[in-house]
Amino acid sequence: MSLNQSEWFTEAFQGKTAFSVRYSRKLYDSLSDFQRIEVFDTEPMGRILILGGCFMVTEKDSFVYHEMLVHPAMSALKEVRKVLIIGGGDGGAVTEVVKHPEVESLVLCEIDPLVIHACKDYFPSISAGLNDPRVTIVNDDGAAFVANFNNEFDLILVDSTDPVGPGQALFEISFYESIKRSLRHSGAAVFQTESPFFMEDVFSETVMNLKRVFGSQTALPYLATIPSYPGGLWSFTFCSETCSPILAAPDSLQKRLVQNLKYYSVDVHRGCFALPVFVQQLLKNSD
Repeated sequence: MSLNQSEWFTEAFQGKTAFSVRYSRKLYDSLSDFQRIEVFDTEPMGRILILGGCFMVTEKDSFVYHEMLVHPAMSALKEVRKVLIIGGGDGGAVTEVVKHPEVESLVLCEIDPLVIHACKDYFPSISAGLNDPRVTIVNDDGAAFVANFNNEFDLILVDSTDPVGPGQALFEISFYESIKRSLRHSGAAVFQTESPFFMEDVFSETVMNLKRVFGSQTALPYLATIPSYPGGLWSFTFCSETCSPILAAPDSLQKRLVQNLKYYSVDVHRGCFALPVFVQQLLKNSD
């Protein structure tokens, strides 16, 4: 079957593989100061958000990414009152964080205000948390913004795009060092760290650099399956000097677990830090 370009959106990855979705209509298309923003309506994936030609959010599987970025850390930490999210203008991570009543304030630092506006209009359920009174939205460069803080946040979530364009600064060691300084001693940071299948070098280098900054035993990668992202298998890395998400007691996790989640659970928490052999080998080879 040939793919009619007038009916299909295709994200080609490095000229070697591609992921396509057939769409019924394009709902939005705008060029911001940073990137092209598109929204399509599709039958298999619901509405999809495309940034710079890449899948960012789909109504079908966004819950996996957002729950796994947020809830492992929220469950493992003893106290989370102040949160910073860098990137994530779709609001999905915000929506998951504000499900936790103990959170007193959340700052979303998104460089592109047009992403926020588009997602409020076309993804109202995913972006619903942006309307929470505890949330402050800042449109700024995340690397520059976080450099202004010391010992400020209990949790920092880095919901970045791939390391290209404005997202490149969020993969620099100097940025990781700013994140560490901005955390309280008892806090944690979580970074999306790309695909260990198709982005082996980026994944292994990113985790290696996080280990250099936070410590080899305190930067812990974990995995989730996200169908619309290249390779399907996606990684995050949990960083904390004082909290181990692996040693967190199951009963403690259960007490803090938000109800009505669709992916994250105590069992998923236990299993996601168990890395397949090939992922362990990637990390070993990068040491």
